[in-house]
Amino acid sequence: MSDSDQKASNSENLEFATATECGLRAYNDDAVAAYRATGSDLRYRGSIAAIADGVGSAEAGGAAARAAISGFISDYYSTPDSWSVKQASARVLHALNSWLYRQSGGADEVQRGWLTTFSAVILKGSTAHLIHIGDSRIYRLRDGNLECLTRDHSRALGPDRTFLSRALGMDAHIEVDYRREPLEAGDLFCVTTDGIHDFLPRSQFTELLIRHQMDAAKPLMAAALDNGSKDNLSLALCRVNLVDAVQADDVMVATSQLPFPPALQPGNKIDGYEVLQELHASSRSYLYLVRDMDADTDGQPEQLLALKAPSENFSDDPAYIERFIAEEWTGRRLEHPAIVQIYPPRKQRKFLYHVMEYVDGQNLRQWMQLNPEPPLDQVRNLVEQLVSALRRLQRLEIVHGDLKPENIMIDTAGRLKLIDLGGANAAGLQELLRYQDSAPPGSKNYCAPEYFFSDAASHRSDIFSLGVIAYEMLTGNYPYKERFGSSHYQLKNYASLRYISARQYREDIPEWIDGALRQACAPDPKNRYPALSEFVHDLRTPNKKFDTAEKPPLIQRNPLLFWQTVAVLAVLSHLLYFL
Repeated sequence: MSDSDQKASNSENLEFATATECGLRAYNDDAVAAYRATGSDLRYRGSIAAIADGVGSAEAGGAAARAAISGFISDYYSTPDSWSVKQASARVLHALNSWLYRQSGGADEVQRGWLTTFSAVILKGSTAHLIHIGDSRIYRLRDGNLECLTRDHSRALGPDRTFLSRALGMDAHIEVDYRREPLEAGDLFCVTTDGIHDFLPRSQFTELLIRHQMDAAKPLMAAALDNGSKDNLSLALCRVNLVDAVQADDVMVATSQLPFPPALQPGNKIDGYEVLQELHASSRSYLYLVRDMDADTDGQPEQLLALKAPSENFSDDPAYIERFIAEEWTGRRLEHPAIVQIYPPRKQRKFLYHVMEYVDGQNLRQWMQLNPEPPLDQVRNLVEQLVSALRRLQRLEIVHGDLKPENIMIDTAGRLKLIDLGGANAAGLQELLRYQDSAPPGSKNYCAPEYFFSDAASHRSDIFSLGVIAYEMLTGNYPYKERFGSSHYQLKNYASLRYISARQYREDIPEWIDGALRQACAPDPKNRYPALSEFVHDLRTPNKKFDTAEKPPLIQRNPLLFWQTVAVLAVLSHLLYFL
């Protein structure tokens, strides 16, 4: 019985073809699909060729394969733009695996379960992202050479017998292989199930692909059957005719070539906005209070907005321009009452700038100067508002990177807002940027130490900055020795940072509050709170581990002193040995 199916899809840059057939089996437990993305899907997620081979010894293998293919394509294109391809595919596959595992009834029922392999090539911009679990394979034909880009997750049990060691639905937790490969024009990717590649010698496989290219599906299937395949046969083909540059967002593309606006004065008009006053000026940017003139013509009440323009000092710095545009890219994906809203332009812009919500109030630095020793409850309230904003960033896998009092506003109603997203970093955004800046994004007194070691930033990096800000609101000082100067700051190691107890500045601060602050801004990210909620809880409720009756070990309180003591004791014991 044969229920063969073959589909082809063509475009200028990419060509796709898929085929699946029962072979000598009564049922087809394979699933294959190709999805050609357009618009924002193409820019952020790319196009996909994917294959799944339901495990034959599992009763629901075919259903698992079909669910994996349809579920992955549906959910992958629903993930936030701020996620990278790797993050998005991993999140979706872990969710799919959990669902398949539950359908199987858990570990005791995997032999009757929903088990399937899964292999996909995702083509985005100039990169191929390979996702793989199981013993299906992804091949690439380049310049006449056929290379297998995946490793089978199987073990040999004897002659012609193998055991699948990894598959979707096999275990509650899975490990998925991920690999990136640069694309070249002429690349031909071939994703196959074992019913094909296990029965084709490399030389025959290569020869058929070279000869037939995108029409190779039927010849490959026929050759595998002739060579003794008794399994289902499925494959997906994708040929790269033209390599695109990295597909950037519309905002990134449309604004990158815009000129910088001139220095603006009250009364100046720019693209339908009238400048009322300058709010802030620095060497990097200008912020103006503007009136939306279009709102007047619509009969709406006057709308005050803030317009941020780049500084002419950086007009020839492509990395700066890209980061300025990236701030708008990030802000337009965030909607939260504690994060300033950045608006899309209402008309075609003639200059490079972006327009955002105007916050009438004072920044946190000014608030601290007017409130040198605020009550604990007031600080808790502000910290919790900031945590609410950071949670929104976390859900989109965005690290703010530049939390400091100057970037936080408090409006006239006491509501807090993050107003600067220039240092924000999202994995999905990194895939769009051409210029990477290795310098720490924030102020040296608030920036997490790992930035100075060129270690990967994470949400714990923002927790460090949050801890420093909370400490400063309560004490008016930094939890570590202040770092002066404008030169690049360097750290030798995490232990070189010595925490100063908040009680040294305010004796009315309880020990358990000081303990929570110490953990929040611990130099080593492994020692910080793993979650914002835990920090908030410990600011509200005394934690026994911060009880002075049981002080933490010296290695936690002062790692440097601990190791100095160990070294001294080691030298003394060595001397005593020879006396």
